[in-house]
Amino acid sequence: MKKLEELFLQLGLDKNNGLFITKEDLWKKEVAFPNRVKRLIERKIEPDAFFCFDNKPMILFFNNCENKEEIHKAIWNFNECPIAIFVENGAVEVFNGFNYLKETELLEKLGGVEKLSDFTYFELVTGNTWEQYQQQLNYKNRVDFHLLKNIISARKLLVEQDEKKAKIANAIIGKIIFVRYLIDREVKMRFDGRLRKWTNSEFCDLLNYPKKVQQFFDYLEDKENGFNGDLFPLSIEEYRQITKEDYQVLRRLLQGEDIEKNQSSLFDFYDFSIIPIEFISNVYELFIGQENQKKEGAYYTPLFLVDYILKETVEKKLNQKGSDYNCKVLDPACGSGIFLVETLRKIIEKYIIETGIDPKEEKGKFKKDIKILAKENIYGIDKDLSAVQVAVFSIYLTLLDYLEPAAIEDAFKFPNLLNTNFFEADFFDKSLPYNKALENIEFDFILGNPPWNRGKGEKEKPLYIKYIDERRREENKKDIPQIEIGNKEIAQAFLLRSSDFSKNKTKAALIVTSKVLYNLQGSSFRNYFLNQFFIERVFELAPVRREVFDKSNDKATAPACVLFFSYANGTNTDNNLIEHIALKPSRFFSLFKIFTINRTDFKTIQQNKLKEFDWLWKVLVYGSYLDFNFIKRLYADLKTVQSIIAQNEILFKQGVKRKDGARKILVGELVGRRFLDTQKKELQPFNIIDSDKKWDSKYVGYVYKEDNKPFLELFKPYSLLITGGISKDLTSKAAINHDERIFTSSVRALKIKNKAELPVLYSINTILCSSLFSYYMLNMGASAAIEREESEDEEIEKMWYFEIPDAVRRGKEIERYQLKRNSLKTEVTDEKPIKKLCDALIFNALELTNVESSLINYSNDVMIPIAMRHQGFELLFHPISFKATTLQTYAELFIERFKSKLNSKDKKFVVEIWHTNQVVGMFFKMIPAKEYSEPMKWISKQNNAAFLTFLFKLGEEKITDRLFVQKDIRGFDNNGNDFYLIKPNEKRLWHEAIGHLDVNEFADAILKSVNKTK
Repeated sequence: MKKLEELFLQLGLDKNNGLFITKEDLWKKEVAFPNRVKRLIERKIEPDAFFCFDNKPMILFFNNCENKEEIHKAIWNFNECPIAIFVENGAVEVFNGFNYLKETELLEKLGGVEKLSDFTYFELVTGNTWEQYQQQLNYKNRVDFHLLKNIISARKLLVEQDEKKAKIANAIIGKIIFVRYLIDREVKMRFDGRLRKWTNSEFCDLLNYPKKVQQFFDYLEDKENGFNGDLFPLSIEEYRQITKEDYQVLRRLLQGEDIEKNQSSLFDFYDFSIIPIEFISNVYELFIGQENQKKEGAYYTPLFLVDYILKETVEKKLNQKGSDYNCKVLDPACGSGIFLVETLRKIIEKYIIETGIDPKEEKGKFKKDIKILAKENIYGIDKDLSAVQVAVFSIYLTLLDYLEPAAIEDAFKFPNLLNTNFFEADFFDKSLPYNKALENIEFDFILGNPPWNRGKGEKEKPLYIKYIDERRREENKKDIPQIEIGNKEIAQAFLLRSSDFSKNKTKAALIVTSKVLYNLQGSSFRNYFLNQFFIERVFELAPVRREVFDKSNDKATAPACVLFFSYANGTNTDNNLIEHIALKPSRFFSLFKIFTINRTDFKTIQQNKLKEFDWLWKVLVYGSYLDFNFIKRLYADLKTVQSIIAQNEILFKQGVKRKDGARKILVGELVGRRFLDTQKKELQPFNIIDSDKKWDSKYVGYVYKEDNKPFLELFKPYSLLITGGISKDLTSKAAINHDERIFTSSVRALKIKNKAELPVLYSINTILCSSLFSYYMLNMGASAAIEREESEDEEIEKMWYFEIPDAVRRGKEIERYQLKRNSLKTEVTDEKPIKKLCDALIFNALELTNVESSLINYSNDVMIPIAMRHQGFELLFHPISFKATTLQTYAELFIERFKSKLNSKDKKFVVEIWHTNQVVGMFFKMIPAKEYSEPMKWISKQNNAAFLTFLFKLGEEKITDRLFVQKDIRGFDNNGNDFYLIKPNEKRLWHEAIGHLDVNEFADAILKSVNKTK
């Protein structure tokens, strides 16, 4: 260990900042790893030490290990740790834990001692290491990607376009994975008359004989000699449908052949005794999900989200003082059972701690008790039989994972779970037996990831819609707001149906599409939900939607959020406090799903505020209470576009729809007229680029009519044309129509009656193309920076309106400027110059305060570029230079706020700015007047180790996590007068708008402190 200790010193790692020595049992108590990770580190990987950051193992250390090749294989199968460092005979080697090379049968080597500077403490926790090695740590090298890819290829051959064989294919793959698991666990089997271990090659040979394979599976499922249970049951008729060619596909899979490329793969190097059961379950969910995603809106559940939800629910309950090891959990759309598998792990771990039982010593009692724990605590429902079978299979594997091979061999029988704990059923079918079976169970939690689809195009009304209709009829008899769901979204129905299985103490946490919180059509649902349920927490993932489901079957970036809630059962919910967390992009999340939560991302809101201001849901994602106050002020002081439309009798309509169901409307009079083709981006800010294209269709699905005739006036001047889609900077594409043009429903027109109203159109045009509209869409738009870049008609109508002085002349100047830049031969214009021209007119007319201006600037300069991944947005994560204006402005906000209140004849208020490339600290203090020379003092402290030592002296717990995960350390010194603010050196964290929030928070804290002393 001496060499390792020297290495730790060189890297700046110690027991205070995340280093753990494995032989010291203290790590088991201090590190909140998921149970599967803790067990594998302790029993399979066994490093000499590891470095942990935010409860995730980042580096494993090994000293002179004897079985190097086996350790490398185990680390890759572990699939949790990116870096492994081996010290052997004094030499140091650094390896990529996510990339296994079959040619060398070792992990990919990243380098030797010369690379250690890349893995020092500050390089690790600031993210520089992971940015440098991002390409090598690509998920396509990881065990989960390879395993999934190969299994899906095998399944594709088994199904061969015949979806009737899908259930059989799922079952037979599940059976061979189970056998491979037993082989890798070295569990003895008595299939051929003697109890012995099997090898993978022996089982591959058996696959040449279909009848023997069926007999082998029958043996495994036999009630007397095998495992019993519901292990992917297949009938004799179903077995007959499995051909010899199918068995050869399975043989190729187990032999390590890359089925898609017809060459050798890494399958031979998989170790199913190490690959977490939760992951095997999740792999299954992915390829089952391929069938269900389009049909049912079912999305696979990322493992990191399961860990987060269980940490906030099941784990908290089990860790409560006086709590036993039982925790009853229902997953109403269980899929492959990923939530229930990890729940069972936590229950078994708690049972072992609580009872003090040694599974090796008391294996008979232990085997019996863990089956009882599963039977009495784990419940799941799903419409898909294959999913239910996988869930049961996953629970079985979890039970086996806690048993030694000898205990498994000693007549271990699986509990029967099908139709007692797990049900193939529709969650909304109240007539099925599972309702009776579950009605008297007091669930602690209802957890899961229900489908997200909408009820579109069904010939028959879906069950969940019928359920809502029936519940509406029942509740109409009571004094309850009318139950509603918007857009027929099934996720909303799941949230409401959970109340039928909720008792007094039941809490729920469901992953749903974020759209339920913002859709304009969902306001009635939200009103009902807010009145009938207590919302404990909203964990919003829409800003990182591209990374959450990065390995989903669906290429769309579906936004997700987690709602933690409970049924109010008639209790008033107004005063309930809701925690709202909006996760933002970071390199830690992209690579390792480590949550980095800025202070401004965490908010507390009273539930009745959301009842009063439905638009506040979106402000909570990207804004702050300052934005809330600003938006309220704008609505109080300004008109809206909607009020101007009504006042001036302006027509606001969409263009023609080419198709609208089966309807066909004759519009022969439109044929041959000039056509505005938005697909060719002919509509630009303040400019329409005409082509020679003419309208050529005699029939349409929809066209605005007057006197039962197509209203041609809509297409004539003068009108403001606005596209439904918006730009990546969240401005609108809008221009005045000076000529006659036909356009489709992708364009909305504000049509005036006479030319005298042109100032109104030009004012609206300027507003829609400005930073103010970008700010509005970020904080108010239902889809913008949530799912897709578009604006709704209602959002245009609710936009603030004010008349811009000399709007027509100034608007025409912008038109001429834009016309010079645009032609059909050139690329689409860069819209930023137009936006700046509009801003100059907007902000002169609005007379904004400094705070309000900073809020708009922060949205446009920081939040929108990050949320929309603008080119170069990464620069916002880069450090600020010493004595930069940004930091000076930040510090001046504090000086201006406090100097008049704190300065006296004897004392002066000053700030010391400590600067490093990784961290910036601002220390605000009162000094004797005779020592005062200037209000701001700059100190360059590039010695990071010294800075970190100072931070530890502040007495802060988990200093690393607070600084580099929560992005913030703040507080008062011992005398209570001086205070400090320390953050990572990233441009986005030191913007003036954040400064206003920080100043207000310290001012409030000082005021409270003063009031306490009175």
